[in-house]
Amino acid sequence: MEATELRLNNLLMYEDSIVPIIGMENINEEILVKIDSETAIDSRKLKPIALTAEWFSKLGFKEAYRSQSRIRFDLPNYCRYDFDLNSNKILEGFLFFGNYIKCSYLHQLQNIYFTLTGEELKIEYEHPKLQTILS
Repeated sequence: MEATELRLNNLLMYEDSIVPIIGMENINEEILVKIDSETAIDSRKLKPIALTAEWFSKLGFKEAYRSQSRIRFDLPNYCRYDFDLNSNKILEGFLFFGNYIKCSYLHQLQNIYFTLTGEELKIEYEHPKLQTILS
């Protein structure tokens, strides 16, 4: 994962916690990512969050279709995401006007959604100190 893939409000893993990006700065060719009001860390210490059925539930998606080869999740009135259960993964990703946009991680889906709608993807998740809804 490159720091250039990241934007404000992306959720990533740091150690064993889910953290939001609340700021970024470039210091001597090193990208520091602010994850709370007191903590800035090297972006290379962050790990992406894989998209799973559990995450789609937290994003407000509903399972709309299931077969031996595919599972489809719909976000009502907005978009679809297909998981291709075959090894070639040809029909997998964010479905936009009949085309699949490949994304395997939460921050990628957040970025695609924001680019297409101009709005943040609403996400319910447990922060170590409080429950948060990003929007």
